[in-house]
Amino acid sequence: DLFQRIEIVSEKDSRRYARVLAECAVAPARFAMVGNSLRSDIEPVIELGGWGIHMPYHVTWEHELEHGVERGHARVIEVAAPAAIPAALARCAQGA
Repeated sequence: DLFQRIEIVSEKDSRRYARVLAECAVAPARFAMVGNSLRSDIEPVIELGGWGIHMPYHVTWEHELEHGVERGHARVIEVAAPAAIPAALARCAQGA
């Protein structure tokens, strides 16, 4: 009920996400990515104007620590557990 489509991509970049959004006729502001990596999951979506729901994991690869997402970014919501994702999606919808 929370998701209209789930897409698994081999390359997580803004170009790929832009293609998926165009195929679905979805504006970036109405798109949310849920992931544990600011660099790979969240940053490309933020670049497009979408939302990031970041659920940190206790182990992070060193190369994932370097990213361009500023702390407290208005379009990034941090959650501690999957149960918090529905509320985060509701916040995204209110802000879109």
